[in-house]
Amino acid sequence: MSSKFWFVIAGVLAVIGGVIALNMFVFSGMSPRGYVAKEFTRMSGNGDDVTYTSSQSPSKVADRIAGEWRPVTQYVDDSGIYLRYSDDAIIITPRRPGSLIRVMDDDRAYRTYYYFLGGSWGWSSPHGESFRGRGPGSGK
Repeated sequence: MSSKFWFVIAGVLAVIGGVIALNMFVFSGMSPRGYVAKEFTRMSGNGDDVTYTSSQSPSKVADRIAGEWRPVTQYVDDSGIYLRYSDDAIIITPRRPGSLIRVMDDDRAYRTYYYFLGGSWGWSSPHGESFRGRGPGSGK
């Protein structure tokens, strides 16, 4: 076999490796969930409810995440920082040293943390806008 053959094989393998590396780099952070998975240390969980850790304070972690992925809604109180996205929620709470970062489905997060969130998150969906039964005085 000639050296030209080996150069062609090496070139093909390099292109395949480049495509794989590019896909891993580009698509691993294509959502807030992916960004957190890439940037922080996984602690526990799977699927729609995963917990990560960071040595940084909750406010620094929230600034990093919100700087890369702007949340639909953000709520802050003494219990933590709550970032809501279209499908996910990221809850950042203090933990010595640093923070716990919980990434979960936004509906489940709202049910789980309702005590803290109350009505502060609201809804991004327009479904309730035309509904007549929105409370006292509406729809009359």
